[in-house]
Amino acid sequence: MKSVDSVVNLVKRQKQSEEGMVKAVLALEEKVHSEAARLLLSELRLDSTKHAQICEQILKVADRTTPERLWDARIDSYVDMQVVKKELERHVRLEESMLKDVEKVIATSKDEAIKLLFSHIAEDEKKHHKNVKLVIQKSYTLAP
Repeated sequence: MKSVDSVVNLVKRQKQSEEGMVKAVLALEEKVHSEAARLLLSELRLDSTKHAQICEQILKVADRTTPERLWDARIDSYVDMQVVKKELERHVRLEESMLKDVEKVIATSKDEAIKLLFSHIAEDEKKHHKNVKLVIQKSYTLAP
């Protein structure tokens, strides 16, 4: 089996696992009544949903290029490319503003659960911010 096929199969298996997790957590979410438990389960479900969607998009791109060369996949239309770039840049600015608000909640709240949850949100936003900037950098560089 070629390594490309192996990677594609692993991505497919990961997507199936994430989708299975979504179904299992959703079923459990409907059975619990505690808001705290539902909140934690909701977060797990949303993370798995996001991961499954990432796998789905990788598989779509893999139909056009090899997974090892994912950065080589380009947006076909110049207009689409510019629209997406502007939206990504706008998103980065909005995230910076949101992160300031999240950090204010962490600094001012006396509730440890709120601090913990907002700290988690802050970590996610920082990682997301870093990843979006990397996508902009890698996707919008001129090819040699």
